[in-house]
Amino acid sequence: MKTVTQQAALEATPLHTGENAQFWSAPRFDGLECLAASFKTHVYEPHTHDTFVVGGILSGCQYYWQRGQQIFAGPGDLVFVNPFELHDGIPEGHGYTYRMTYPSVSLLQKISEDLTDKPQNGTPYFPEARVHDPLLCQEFIEAHKSVQNRAVDLEAEEPLYMIFARMLAKYASFDENQIGTKDPIAIQLTREYLEESFMASVHLDDLAKLAGRSKYHLIRSFKKATGQTPHAYLTDVRIRNARRLLVRGSSPSETATLCGFADQAHLTRQFKSRIGTTPAAFQRSVTSI
Repeated sequence: MKTVTQQAALEATPLHTGENAQFWSAPRFDGLECLAASFKTHVYEPHTHDTFVVGGILSGCQYYWQRGQQIFAGPGDLVFVNPFELHDGIPEGHGYTYRMTYPSVSLLQKISEDLTDKPQNGTPYFPEARVHDPLLCQEFIEAHKSVQNRAVDLEAEEPLYMIFARMLAKYASFDENQIGTKDPIAIQLTREYLEESFMASVHLDDLAKLAGRSKYHLIRSFKKATGQTPHAYLTDVRIRNARRLLVRGSSPSETATLCGFADQAHLTRQFKSRIGTTPAAFQRSVTSI
C-alpha cells in the first residue's frame, strides 16, 4: 500500500483560513467524543454515526439535509441526530461555529433510566432535528467548554450529565421503535455483513447472494431503508472504526490498512469529508487532552 506522511495528509485537504476543528474524549461518559469547530467552506458529505449527535450553534448558520428536509440552524439552536440517521452539513453565508458531542446509545439509555428510575425498553429518539432553546444551548456550551478545560473532573462532569438529562426529558421520546427494527431481514443481513467485513474487500456479488436479491434490487431497497447505498454505508462503517483506532494510537497509515482503505490518502479524503478534519489532526486533538 502506498503511504504518505502525516504532513502530506494534512496538506492534501487542509482547513481554510479561519477554520478550525478540535476533538477530545471524555472517558467517564462512555468514551464520549467532543468537537469544537468553526467552518466557512468545509462541507460534510452525507454520512451517519453509530452514536447520537447532540450539539449547539454558537454563531453563524449551518444548513443540512436530514429526514428528507432542509434545516437551518443558527445561534441558540440545539441540534439532534439519531444513530444511523443520514445527514450532511453546509456553511451558510460566512459560516458557523458550533460545539458537538457524540453520546453513545448506552450512555443516553443510562441517563434516561436515571431520569425515570426504571429500565427503558426502547432507544431514546429525538423527533425534532433542531430546536431553538437559547438558555439550554448556552448552558450546554458552557458545560462543553468546562469538560474540555478540566478533562472531566467532578465540577465539569456534573453539569454536562445534568444537561443531557434535561435534553432527554424535554426533547426525547421513547415512542419510536428501536433503530433498525424496521429494516427487512435482507437489508439487516447486509448491514451486519458490512459492519463485520469492513476490513476486507467487499463485492456486490457477495452482498446480493447474501441478501437473496438481484444487485439492482439490493441497491434500491438498501438505499430506501437506510438512505445510503451499500458502498456509502460501508465507508461510514470504516470511518467509525478508523476513529476508534486513531484514538487508541494507531497511525493514520496503519488505520487506513486496517479499515479497508486503498491508502492513507483515501482515508484522509473520506475522513475529512465526514468528520471535518484529517485523521492526523483528529488524532493530535484527541491525544493532546
